[in-house]
This record gives sequence, structure tokens and C-alpha cells, in this order.
Amino acid sequence: MSRRVLILTGAGVGVLALLWLGGWLLVGADIPRNTIIHSHDLTTEENIGGMSREQVMKLVKSDLGRMAKAKVVVDVDGRVFKRKYSELGIFLDPEATVNQIKSRSANPIKIFQALTGGLTYEPIYTFSESTLTRALSDIAAQTDLAPMEGDVVFSGTRPIVVEAAAGHALDIEEAVNIVRSTWNQTRTFKFKSPTIAPQVTTEEAQSALPTAKKAINGPLLLTVDGHDIKLKTSDIAYALDFANDGSGNLKPTFSSELLTQVLGLKWTKWVTPPLNAKFSAVGGVPKLQPSAPGHAVSDDELTSALLPALNEIGSVRRASVQTALVEPRITTEMAGGLGITEIISTFTTKYPPAAYRIQNIHRAADLIDGTILKPGEVFSLNKVVGERTAANGFAEGIIISQGRFEKDFGGGVSQVATTTWNAAWFGGLDLVAHMAHSFYISRYPAGRESTVAWPKVDMRFRNNFDTPIMVDTSYTNSTLTISIYGKKKYDVETITGPYRNVKDFEILEDDSPTCIHQDGVQGFDITVTRVVKLNGAEVKREPFNTHYIPEDRITCTNPEAVFGNPTPAPKPKVKVTPTPTPTPTPTASASASPTPAQ
Repeated sequence: MSRRVLILTGAGVGVLALLWLGGWLLVGADIPRNTIIHSHDLTTEENIGGMSREQVMKLVKSDLGRMAKAKVVVDVDGRVFKRKYSELGIFLDPEATVNQIKSRSANPIKIFQALTGGLTYEPIYTFSESTLTRALSDIAAQTDLAPMEGDVVFSGTRPIVVEAAAGHALDIEEAVNIVRSTWNQTRTFKFKSPTIAPQVTTEEAQSALPTAKKAINGPLLLTVDGHDIKLKTSDIAYALDFANDGSGNLKPTFSSELLTQVLGLKWTKWVTPPLNAKFSAVGGVPKLQPSAPGHAVSDDELTSALLPALNEIGSVRRASVQTALVEPRITTEMAGGLGITEIISTFTTKYPPAAYRIQNIHRAADLIDGTILKPGEVFSLNKVVGERTAANGFAEGIIISQGRFEKDFGGGVSQVATTTWNAAWFGGLDLVAHMAHSFYISRYPAGRESTVAWPKVDMRFRNNFDTPIMVDTSYTNSTLTISIYGKKKYDVETITGPYRNVKDFEILEDDSPTCIHQDGVQGFDITVTRVVKLNGAEVKREPFNTHYIPEDRITCTNPEAVFGNPTPAPKPKVKVTPTPTPTPTPTASASASPTPAQ
């Protein structure tokens, strides 16, 4: 190679080296020149070239603060809900966002890129799919509308056809996928809930109406083990129900439990449930009440006997049934060997009577009664009570959901769950699982109540004692008591915190004929702490945080609304006796501020 070529080559290399060194110096120290990072919502960008990582971290955390205050809109069927990113399980990760940024490179290509355009980085996020699913499920609980099944119900002795209507329910899985894939492209998510068709049509309900009319053609003489019981038409209407047979057909059924409610001693004199061995407190000491067999008539046997008789008229309407001996689940021998010495805890709640509620609370309580838990065993309400179906002895109750009639099995079982949860709470038992209602229900202790739904929403507690325990139930038509017997181990204190983040309810008017009045309930957060002590020493402190959403106040403006505004109670008439006018006496006056109702 000639000397000239070597000189030119060396000069070229030197120039390139100088260009590389100049570019390398121009790029910056740690973070290259022209490096861009987007904000959390991708609406703004920051040039962070030349900054230190500490400065960039401060910038990202500032963006994190703005994100924490920002809200997105979830629109489901026209109902708008505003939620924070964190409530949807979307969290900006400052460390990962900063750590992804490349340091200054010696690579000439990277240097050229930094000088001519730089690199752009997007924020990095973490997702909690369970949080997002729960948030959308909470919204769906307020927007979903179960289909109205066609049905026949009695108003007194008048049969009424309930017309079928479609419902709708948010597709949670699809909504989760949409939010996860598009959340950084929009702040508004709109969803249309798929329609759910009713299983029982209006036509099917119309076809069941003749059977309902035949049922009230006259009284009926029912013979039970040779003993006559006269059923009035109102008794027949009360005990007759039409239930979906699973194929969309209405099947007329009679309920022994409903006959118990409407006939009382006339029925239970001959049809008696078995008595489980129970403990009752006598002078503060448990006394074992022995078990006893019962005499029962199944609903299927009752229905098979009564339905043919409904086709008859007048004095020929007769039917007969035979009871069967039923043994108790908990015998005297079983209970006597548990070594129970005292009441561990007891709790009572009150409830407004309603036929379906009474039946369901009594049925669930009967299934729970006498449950024995060995050390380490877990009580599951869903496992003990089972699915709330007609076959399991539960009644459908007419409720109103979003201004629409709705029938559902098991209404009232949450009363049993709440009462049992509190008995476990004050007994110092391990609290395994529960879920509070979305709205605050005033007859329950705030922050210390539980709802249940088959099959996933359950209430569970564990026997953390060294000895067996027994769950005992008792009830009236307006109260429920759950007691737990065994050998007392713990003392429990409860600390109930103040209402926080109180949110007022909306005041709405509804002009539909299916409107039902709602008083309105404020939403709030509350923390209730259980302090468990052993021999006076604290062994456990458990805070339970509960969030209640507001329940709107609804005023019905349609005069035809069957379940509209409550009729004001008439003011009592006061007989006024004229008296001489007294001489005025000066008095001090004071104004008092009303205490807000909670």
C-alpha cells in the first residue's frame, strides 16, 4: 500500500473517530439526547435526554400522582360509572418504566439514532386481573337485570299472571379483555350487555292460569293420618306455588312449610319435624335437650295428593296423606359425647316478616342446626345449606330489581349468614371468608355482616379450638338466634370505626307503573376491628374494611304504580278538651341541631 493511501486512510479514521467522539459527547451522559417518554395517558411527552435517572424517576412519580387522581368512565347500557385506574387494577410501575431506558451507547448507530431522532419509551404498567374483574363485577351488580320469568302468583285468593320479560347481563370476561387491551387509548369504555331470554314465557304462564283458578274453587278437606284438616281457599292459595321445572314449564307444587305457616298448630299437631339434640342455657350452664323423631309429609307427596282434588268442586274436594317417621340428624348420644360445657357465643338479629323470607330463614336455620365441627374443621354455609331450590325446601320471593318484578330463590338466607358470622365473630373462631352487601342494610351491624349466593359467594369459619363445637339455631317469625356451644377459649372485643368517605344517594323519579319506592341509603366506608384475647392477653387484632355504595332514593310519580310510594300513616285523632288559657310565663329558648341519621 502506498504512503499516500495510508495517510488518507489514517486521516479518514481520525475524522471518524473525532465524529464518533463528538457524537458521543453530544448524546449526553447517562440518558441519551432526544430520549422521549410518554405520560400515562399518552397525551403528552417529555424529552428526558441528558437527565439523571433520579430526575426521570421524580418525573415518572409525578405522572403517577396525576394518574392516581384521574378517572376513567365505564358506561354500561347508558349508566355511567367513574373509576380510578387503581380501582380497575391498572398501576403505573415507576421503577420498571425508568429501568427500561437505555444508557448512552458507544455504538455509532445508536449515537446516530440519538442525535437524529432518539428513542421513545412508553410507561410500563402492572395489571391485577382480579381487581379489574371485581370492579366490573361490582358495576354489573348494579346494571344487570335478571329476566322476568313468566309466572302465576296469588294476591290473596286472586291468581295473577306475571308476564315474562328479557333481562341482560354484562359479559365480564369480554369487558376485562377490552379494558386491558384499550385502556391507554381511551378514557371511556362503553359496553352493551347481552340480552338474556326468560325460560318461562308469558304463554306458559297463561296456560297455568286455569290450574290456579281451579285451586280456589272452594275449600278442601285434607286427611293426615286419619285426622281431618279443613283448608280454606286462602290456605290453598298460600301453599300453592308454580315453579319452573327446569325446561321452561310451570309445575304446580304444594309446600308443607307454607302449610305450617298458614295453618300453625292445625298442621304441626300431626306433621312435626324431627328434633335434633340441642343445648339450651339454664342458669348459664348448657343443658342437653334430647332428640326426638318427627313425622313428615314431603312436598312431592303433598302435591300428588292435592292436585287431583283441585279438579273437583264443593264437598267432594278431598285428599289424604300419610306421614313418615323421620329420624333426627343429631341424636342425644352424638351430642352427649362432645364434652360441651358452656356457651361460646350467641347472636340475634331481627327481620321484617314475609312469607318467603320466613320459610327460607327457617329452612336454612334448620339445616344448620346441630352442625358439629371437630377441631380444625371449616363451616361452609353453602355446603351445609346447599343450593337454594324448591327441591331443597326454599321458596321464591317476589322482589323488585331496577323497577322490575323478579323472582329468586333463597331470599333471606343472608340474614342467616350475617347472624352466623357474628356468632363466629364473638366466639373468637377463625373467620375464613365472607362478603358484605353492596348497600348498607340498617338491620345489620355496619361492617359486620355477610351476604351469600350459590355457589361462589360463601360464608366460612374454622373451629380453631382444641375441642368440638356445635352450632345451635332458634327462631321466631321475626328473629333469628345462632348460638355456638363448646368450651370457651377466647374473649372478644369489637372496635367500630367512624363512617368515612360518606357519599349521598341520588334522588330520582320514576314514572313507570312498575316503580317501587326507595328511601335512599348513603354510601360509606367503615373499619371494624376484632380484638381476640386469651387469658386477658391480646393474641389477634383483625381489621375488616367494608365499602358500601349509595342506594338511590326513588320517588314514584305514576299513580298506577302498584308498589309505589308508601301510603302515609294516618295521623291519630286527638280529642281536644277546651281549657282556660294560662298566663304566659317567660321561658328561655334554645335551638337544637338535628343529629344526622346514619
